[in-house]
Amino acid sequence: MEAMPGSIMERLGQVRDPRRREGKRYRLPGLIGMLIVAAINGERSLRGMWLWGRSHWGEIVEPLGLAGTKGAPAYGTVWGLMAGVDSEELSEAVSGEAQEGEDGYTIDGKKLRGSKRATELALQVVTLAGAKYGEILGQKEVAEGDEVEAAIALLKAMPLQNKIVSMDAGLLQREVVKTITQKGGPISGRSKAITGRFTI
Repeated sequence: MEAMPGSIMERLGQVRDPRRREGKRYRLPGLIGMLIVAAINGERSLRGMWLWGRSHWGEIVEPLGLAGTKGAPAYGTVWGLMAGVDSEELSEAVSGEAQEGEDGYTIDGKKLRGSKRATELALQVVTLAGAKYGEILGQKEVAEGDEVEAAIALLKAMPLQNKIVSMDAGLLQREVVKTITQKGGPISGRSKAITGRFTI
């Protein structure tokens, strides 16, 4: 399967595979892609991501380019692969930062400094900005701490076709991803551990 330009599958194809030739039954981009999709669906441990991938193997095998393999890999296969991959190289290959000239958005939740009062919580907002120049394009107050609802409302009001949308891991929830992909936009996520485009 040919990877879509700018997608995570194309970027993961640039990562050096630490395995020997005879140990490459499963393609590296597909296996790491499986872990990323599992993380998007709420899994937080490597074992949990592997279990999610195994239980959804029939759904992900074609999109991730893993067709032709005999079922899901063993946990040891996934663990060994991730132990051997260079983390800095992986982060660079799937960098979620918008590249020079790319047209997209960043979306982030913040508590406004100085807005906290003795009897009131600090004002919390979600801001959507242009990735290239950083201009603020939209802002919505968070109701009852629900950043996801505010983010979805902002995204629904924006044209997302072929626009890269970058966000922190806290906003990388299923409902947000669904909103972006339904409007034709790829996404990216950022965390301290890994930065990556979650476009498959």
